[in-house]
Amino acid sequence: MKHTLAVVALSLFLGPVTGCDSGDKKSIADQIGPATKGVADIKKGPEVSEEELQRRRKEAGFKTKEEVDAELAAENAKMFEKGDREYIKARVKDYRKLTADTRTLLADIEKEAGKWASAKDPQKAFDKTGEALGKRAKDQQKQLDKLSEKGIKGGNTQVILNKAFRPLEELQGALGPELGKDEKFAEALKTIRAALDEAEAAFTEIEKDETLIASKFAKVEGEEGAEGEDAEGEGAKPDEGKAKGKAKGK
Repeated sequence: MKHTLAVVALSLFLGPVTGCDSGDKKSIADQIGPATKGVADIKKGPEVSEEELQRRRKEAGFKTKEEVDAELAAENAKMFEKGDREYIKARVKDYRKLTADTRTLLADIEKEAGKWASAKDPQKAFDKTGEALGKRAKDQQKQLDKLSEKGIKGGNTQVILNKAFRPLEELQGALGPELGKDEKFAEALKTIRAALDEAEAAFTEIEKDETLIASKFAKVEGEEGAEGEDAEGEGAKPDEGKAKGKAKGK
């Protein structure tokens, strides 16, 4: 009897046994619900390729570092070229004289080379005029160096002039009694003259460009500056101006 009472008391203490009717009550686990998903379990959207990303950035107006650097370099090059064109505009008469003198030199070399080749004694004929022509060619190179400050000034126009003066330098080194017979001679003359044509066309374009301000540069060598000019007469000496002033005061 005591044993039966103990079992009944224990059952009452523990409550309903598993499997017995528990009504609408849910377990704690059911009430909490499933565990929260981790970052790795969250479904990701479609990945965007680097090309697509760049396209979207470009459409939005963004520029890459390379694009920005390229634009800055282009702007700087444009600015320097404008300065070089203004430099030439301030000296265009000297540049035109240079190309004109070079054409005359080429004509003389062509004429004399024919005489050397047809002479009974080509070396003797060459000795009469060859050295002088060679000196003139060197003088032309020196004049170009002086105008361009040894190639520093002139920009794209200087590049064009180099297309004429480099072959001229080679021609000067090749001067000799048999030059007229060399098949490359005529081609060299043609190349130099074509480059001179191109350079002179550039001079004309520079002269007509009203956006270029030649006065930004130092006075052209050989021209009088404004500092030595008197207000009452261009090029008048200071003493002469004073003398005129005194004369007017009398």
